[in-house]
Amino acid sequence: MKASIGTARRGKIVGLVVAVVATACTPVFWLGSSLELEPAGGNDVRLVWETAFDGEFPDPGHSIAAYEVSVDGAVVNANISKADADCTLTGLASGTTYAIEVSARSDSGERSDSIPLLGILSGNYTTPAGTDPGGSITCVADPNDPDGDRLPTWVETNTGVFSGKTDSGTDPNNPDTDGDGINDGDEVLGTVDGLPLPFVGANPLKKNVFIEFDWFDDDQDCGAHSHAPNATIVDRFTQAFADAPVANPDGSTGIDVIADYGQVNNGFYDGSLIVDAIAPFGSINGGVNGTEFGALKDANFAANREGYYHYAIMMHRYNTNSISSGQAEVFGDDLLVSLYCNFNADWLSNTIMHELGHNLGLRHGGASPVFNYKPNYNSVMNYEFQFSGVDKGLDDPTAGYCDAIGDQILAYSDGSRNQLDENALLETDGVCGGVDIDWNNNGSTDPGPVVVDLNDNDGQFSVLDDHDDWSFLDFGAVGNDGADGARLGPPQVISEQPPPNQ
Repeated sequence: MKASIGTARRGKIVGLVVAVVATACTPVFWLGSSLELEPAGGNDVRLVWETAFDGEFPDPGHSIAAYEVSVDGAVVNANISKADADCTLTGLASGTTYAIEVSARSDSGERSDSIPLLGILSGNYTTPAGTDPGGSITCVADPNDPDGDRLPTWVETNTGVFSGKTDSGTDPNNPDTDGDGINDGDEVLGTVDGLPLPFVGANPLKKNVFIEFDWFDDDQDCGAHSHAPNATIVDRFTQAFADAPVANPDGSTGIDVIADYGQVNNGFYDGSLIVDAIAPFGSINGGVNGTEFGALKDANFAANREGYYHYAIMMHRYNTNSISSGQAEVFGDDLLVSLYCNFNADWLSNTIMHELGHNLGLRHGGASPVFNYKPNYNSVMNYEFQFSGVDKGLDDPTAGYCDAIGDQILAYSDGSRNQLDENALLETDGVCGGVDIDWNNNGSTDPGPVVVDLNDNDGQFSVLDDHDDWSFLDFGAVGNDGADGARLGPPQVISEQPPPNQ
């Protein structure tokens, strides 16, 4: 049969596929995996490798049970925990070259070494010259892992420079050095269930956000069409994250969003067209926490991505006939985008970033679930700027800057705009300070305070604050113990406004 270099979920196989002859589906290592050998003093040598996977996970019996290390064809340890992916060889003789191999075994006893090209990681090591005749050879996983991130202390050099799996540059006393909600070991070695994070762009010293997009094709309302995201849409919101004023331990700024929308990313992909089997086709019954969404996720989202990837479905509508542009969990991992026949790339990328912001803990007023439409909250999370993009700031003093009118710039707010007291607004201060805004629309700049209900005439006269969205982002809910994003029970779900032309 076929061994898949990828992840399988109820028949959905992703990534590169290599045909091999075997009697059962066997565990293999991802293409590009390697065995690294590092001197450990004397004749000892440290081994470290990327994790293996079983293409039939999560079916019973199809998970890595242990790793096996052989030296010159003889097994020296057959039971290295799947969580370790490292060990130290001892008992070697001086001045001798050894052939070392690592293979994997599944829960049901299937062995990766039945597939020579993909199931064995190998390397040669020559011990220093000397007089030690060696002894009983063994390989024991390094117990020195104080932060429990699956990287032994010798790997975590704390330099702030990521050089690879023998020199991660990470903090040995912090399991998530970059604070992105993903443990250092998962980003360096891959997860214990074989998710190949290091091969799709994970970096333990720079924040990553992973998101998978699936989509519907349908013929509702405006003829046959597809809701598939494209590079223009995805590149726009990933660039907004890349430009974020967020500091990383490696000295860089920005957040790397790894978006899987069916393109090949280093040979790995999963996002795809999915089948809507319940009428009306292209729309789901219920919402992002509903039964149909859950069934679609269960059928199309690989189980080993749970706790690492956000999951988005691009669809026509939800709740059968909604006119809402989307829906998302707050502090969660699920979202949907539903602009029906609106195919404007800016609107789509803005809405994706808006819904992902909810997953990361943002609301329509920043931290506040109450105030929306604040003219000084310069964020795509604000309904005032969801479709128009945010307003140009003082760093771009061209026409229309700091006027609280969107300029199709995609960003969250940095919290730098003026506080506005609706009971005492100074038009000469505007939102940036020193750039006038005619708040009461009387055609002139008033010299004294004016009273205006600014945020969509909510009937209240309040003090409105900007919000530093970028500093507030919470990456943790996606990895909340595999509980599908639920932090404290079922997460709050937010439904969105319709597009402007509705």
